[in-house]
Amino acid sequence: MMADGPGNLEYPFRELFRPGCKVWLEKGEAHFGDGLYYLLINVQQQGSISRAAKAMGMSYRAAWGKIKKAEKSWGFRLVETQVGGDAGGGAKLTAKGSRLVECFSQIRDRMDKVIQEIYRECFGE
Repeated sequence: MMADGPGNLEYPFRELFRPGCKVWLEKGEAHFGDGLYYLLINVQQQGSISRAAKAMGMSYRAAWGKIKKAEKSWGFRLVETQVGGDAGGGAKLTAKGSRLVECFSQIRDRMDKVIQEIYRECFGE
């Protein structure tokens, strides 16, 4: 058995790995996970579904489809849109969309802290 290999109980796993965890919310056919979360954050920041999609390297059609599928499945709107014209078009999150992003962010942050704590307990400081 190698002295520094994985068979050694003192092997420094902490130096090799970092913990990761994915979380999502489920209801109906649409899931709220990292993809839709980051899409909505980008809509919020960019003020546009088109610009949000571009920032994420996806098509407008794909982004709009994800949003519409979730809205249909969950029974509430995530995004309000304004058609172009003199004032220009755009999009912003609804109050429920903003709240969903805010709460999901808190869930992700707390999950990350818990997984880091468990990792330290298992593999040491």
